[in-house]
Amino acid sequence: MELRILSEADVRRVIDMDTAIDLQAKAFARLAAGEAVEGLRSFALSGDPPGAAIFNPAFLTGGGGFGVKVVADYYRNEEAGLPRMSALVALFDGGTGHPRTVMEGGHLTDLRTGAGTGLAARHLARADAATAAVIGAGRVARNQIAALTRVRPLRRILLAARGEARARGFLAWAREAGIGAEVARVETPARAVAEADVVVAATTSTRPVVAGDDLKPGALVVAAGAHAPQAREVDSRAVARAAKRVIDSRADSLEAAGDLLIPIEEGILTRADVAEIAEILSGALPGRESEDEIVFYKSLGVPIQDLVTAQHVEAEARARGIGTVVEIGGDHD
Repeated sequence: MELRILSEADVRRVIDMDTAIDLQAKAFARLAAGEAVEGLRSFALSGDPPGAAIFNPAFLTGGGGFGVKVVADYYRNEEAGLPRMSALVALFDGGTGHPRTVMEGGHLTDLRTGAGTGLAARHLARADAATAAVIGAGRVARNQIAALTRVRPLRRILLAARGEARARGFLAWAREAGIGAEVARVETPARAVAEADVVVAATTSTRPVVAGDDLKPGALVVAAGAHAPQAREVDSRAVARAAKRVIDSRADSLEAAGDLLIPIEEGILTRADVAEIAEILSGALPGRESEDEIVFYKSLGVPIQDLVTAQHVEAEARARGIGTVVEIGGDHD
């Protein structure tokens, strides 16, 4: 039995942001059509060293294939000069169940997370959105901005970063990536948020970095960092001010979305007040309806996004002969 192994460099060779955004639309369309089994993801916490393992299985009915992404988020890695997060994606044949491909999942995760926000912005951000605020300067923040520049005419990006070195890294990336907007660092998140048509929080903070009172009318607020029930990047006032609160999946994400769970516990909204992005994409629910309404989008990522994106990467790699193919056995007479 053959298994194809794809490195991060291999993944980067076969997919770009525009393609990734289109793939997210396909993934959510399959979710809306009931072709994906939901609610399979699980989390496991490590006490010492502090960290978490996130298991994201995805299964397409009708022989569409299945896969699993395993993410490790170990908080002290950065102290040792190691990446905090790492991931692998394994894909299996929908007809036989045999393993087919294993690929590095960190870049794929960053790419599809940004692409998911880009897709949401197509439907939830003002068409003339020109200024974006980004809180955070890491890999997730960079891919969020890369996607937003593909779907909205951004002219300014206001960066609020935790430290000078991280800010310099983001600015250098923006120059190298050819981000077609002016990028400026500001001293506080409040300063960035107050001027922004699109606000992106992509941090590791467990406490709010975006205050609702700072939001301007018509803003789209995206929370893409926190992924635990007790953690949030956006305060309750921001959620209360929003005319629409949208999440990528109630079944797969709501139980880990502190940005929404905490306001629900406070009685500010109910679960019925939270829409799924798939419902908006399918037309079952409206997207943005006025220039002045504030919209909140919480992105944790849905396993079907990983599966659809990874299957595209796999198909392109096979067609172009990219990757390392190994014999793993498992064939029986």
